[in-house]
Amino acid sequence: MVRRRSSARGAGVAVLAAVAAVALAASPAAADEYSGGMPSTSFTVRPLSINSAWVGYLDTARGYWNSSGAGASITRTTTSASTYTAGRWTYSWAGRYTPYGSGSSKHFTVEVNVQFIEGRAGSNLTKWILSTSTHELGHGLKLADNPSTSKASLMKYDRDPAVIYKPQPYDVSEVVKYK
Repeated sequence: MVRRRSSARGAGVAVLAAVAAVALAASPAAADEYSGGMPSTSFTVRPLSINSAWVGYLDTARGYWNSSGAGASITRTTTSASTYTAGRWTYSWAGRYTPYGSGSSKHFTVEVNVQFIEGRAGSNLTKWILSTSTHELGHGLKLADNPSTSKASLMKYDRDPAVIYKPQPYDVSEVVKYK
């Protein structure tokens, strides 16, 4: 003798499966927010041991964010605990953002690796420096590396730094979202 399940039980399982499918579909995508970012989109940064050309790169990168529509206000001061510097290191990275502290005492260090960039940039050195500098300041605005989007992003490692050296619309929308 073959036993059949009641149709009520089968319908209940189907309803539970449908509810689970809707719940999964409604779940937000993995967050691209970086927890090491600053508590606000307004913060200061101090140039550290760099010449006027490098201060200019920092100022241009700040300007890209400040005029992007993201609500950023990144100011250069001589007293900030957050610093921006450049050097020649044998590391295999173009830039590095390192956060310190928490809450209102949170600050960071941005290091731009000239040796790495010069070895790859060719005739596009300035754009690569600006892409790296602007990318690293993006971390201060709570943007994570390699966001899970198919859209153009300054925060992607595989971007072409000669082409993407300013915040992209996706980056701006993410800064606004994480304010």
